[in-house]
Amino acid sequence: MKIAELLGSGQQNATPLRQLEKLTGFDGRMVRSMIASERLHGVPILSDNANGYYLPADEDERARFVRSMRHRAREIMRAADAVERGAREV
Repeated sequence: MKIAELLGSGQQNATPLRQLEKLTGFDGRMVRSMIASERLHGVPILSDNANGYYLPADEDERARFVRSMRHRAREIMRAADAVERGAREV
């Protein structure tokens, strides 16, 4: 079973994680793991915190998702760096 086969196209057709859990019979952790695997194999599964998971309707949606993920990655690195620096000061 592929998660992408359960998803609609466009953010307005996003499927919440809870619904994907019901459709697959898997818990959230497994569904997210399946999504991560499909993404790493080139399937463009997009998501947002408000609506859920979806396939891109156009290149603009895909580009917005990529920008968002890269921004989140930078923020995570900043937090990790700050904690690491703080550990050296203790």
